[in-house]
Order: sequence, then C-alpha cells, then structure tokens
Amino acid sequence: MTSAELVGSRPPRRAHARLIVALDGTAETSADLVRALRDAARHEGTVLACAVVNARADDVERALVRAGLEAQVSQAVDESGVHGRCEATLLEPAVFEALSGAARGGTIVVVQEHHRTVLRCAPVRTPGRPLVRPHLS
Repeated sequence: MTSAELVGSRPPRRAHARLIVALDGTAETSADLVRALRDAARHEGTVLACAVVNARADDVERALVRAGLEAQVSQAVDESGVHGRCEATLLEPAVFEALSGAARGGTIVVVQEHHRTVLRCAPVRTPGRPLVRPHLS
C-alpha cells in the first residue's frame, strides 16, 4: 500500500516534466542548462543534469567528471537564479544512447513487474483548423 492510499488521497496522475541535459563542460551546454532550469521553473519540472562516463572508468576519473559536472551545475544555478530544481548524475554511454535515441524518434519500453510502458517521441501536432478565421463581409 502506498503512502497516498494510507492517507486516503489519490496519487498524482502524471509526473512533472523531467528535462535531461547532457553536460560536457562547454559554454554551449551550460547555456542549455540555464534554459532548461528556467523552463523547469515555469512548468514545475526538474532538470537532470548528466555527464556521460565510461562504464570502465575508475573511481578517480568518475570523481573528476562528477566534480566538473557539479561545478557546471552550480554556475548555471547561480546564473539562472533557479534553485532546488536540478539533480546531477553520471550516466553510462548505453543509458544515454537509449535516452537520446528516444529523443530522435526511437522507442523505449519500460518493463516492470506487472506491466510494460512504451515511451515514444510525440509527433508534431499541426492545427486542425486555421488559427485566424477570415472575416466575411
């Protein structure tokens, strides 16, 4: 039984947005992170700032990458003024490629104990009718 069921409330139907930003120490990815932080604040979302590190990397290399990641996140938080909306993590290349593949139109299937959830890139929606109706005289 979940905590929401214990107190008699319903859990939220949909999780808030998670913006994933891959950082590599460049000014371009820092600017991406600042924009993502501002978007997260507007839409009540969270930013997952990540750095890709090889699965075979030793502890020293992981610590160096993590320190660079945390410094870049700290600088972006200071620049954007958005606090408490960012998490930082290290990702292995296979996980990052799966996420990036979904962003390029691929599919991810999340297999859980009793069900599967298919995640697909949403198609671009075009308006079904004109945005401005012509004025008839």
